[in-house]
Amino acid sequence: MKKKILIILMLFACFFMTGCKGKDSIVIYSCMEEERNQDLVKQLKEEFPDVDIKVQPMATGNLAAKIKTEKTKFEGDIVIDLETAHMVNLEEYFADISDIDTSIYLDGVNTSNNYVTWVKYTMNLIVDNKYLNEHKLEAPSSYEDLLKSEYKNIIAMPDPKTSGSGYGFYLNAVNIMGEDKAIEYFKKLKNNLREFTTSGSGPTNLLKQGEIAIALGMTSQGVGAINEGYDFSIVSLKTGSPYNTTAAGIIKGREDKKNVKKVFQWLIDGFGVYDKENYMPDVILKDQKVSVKNYPTNLVDADMKGVESISRKEELTEKWGEVNG
Repeated sequence: MKKKILIILMLFACFFMTGCKGKDSIVIYSCMEEERNQDLVKQLKEEFPDVDIKVQPMATGNLAAKIKTEKTKFEGDIVIDLETAHMVNLEEYFADISDIDTSIYLDGVNTSNNYVTWVKYTMNLIVDNKYLNEHKLEAPSSYEDLLKSEYKNIIAMPDPKTSGSGYGFYLNAVNIMGEDKAIEYFKKLKNNLREFTTSGSGPTNLLKQGEIAIALGMTSQGVGAINEGYDFSIVSLKTGSPYNTTAAGIIKGREDKKNVKKVFQWLIDGFGVYDKENYMPDVILKDQKVSVKNYPTNLVDADMKGVESISRKEELTEKWGEVNG
């Protein structure tokens, strides 16, 4: 019995000794794509070898729902790439990070003390040059063009109810046309589409598979396909490129946890800079470099009023039922 007690006391004492403790641990929830998350994990291990940092991928809608349910008891410490509209809605569950250095950002990009902008991503038309040339078709350049009969069944668009990219096109059309006219427009467009895809990457994937010739999709994904060797072009709408933004923050109560702010600052100054240079080139930083080949540099922002309002999104996605109900 005495021997057992002695062992227990030794283990208990060891727990409080630095040499017997495990690594400090941090959990990051990320809405980024797999390739970006893999790069993040690799760089975290190199930058913080003495900290056990786990990166948990999760879709933006699912992550928002999880935080809304668990509030500050949410198991993650840091959240990155969450759609900004969701972040605004959940702002009360995120810590004040006004002491974080955000001087690398362009003026006006960050408007809250509880989160920073992670990326801005634009959407455009991505077209198959070979198909259009073979069928002697000009590339569309407006919402109205997409209704032309010659494009019937060769267009795909993400569903605004399930895709931030789809919602970007939808919101832009609403801002240009008004709600009722936009709904009528998308009813007509539906008859010309091959399908509404569940994900934002769906149309570009269908384009790569040769199943359509015109995709409404993310600029970065279209450029990625071009750099893989596909004969595609990025076509901007005459009314500008729709866009959306994502955000990053620290869950309230975790700001004082060891290394959390240090890691968060590195996410901004280290990986964040790398991510924008190599994956998401739409400019939000003062000295942002772009290493992505063929990425368009002359994009003009479309009218995206209300893009960061979750109430506006909920209102419009409910109304979308008139189109795809």
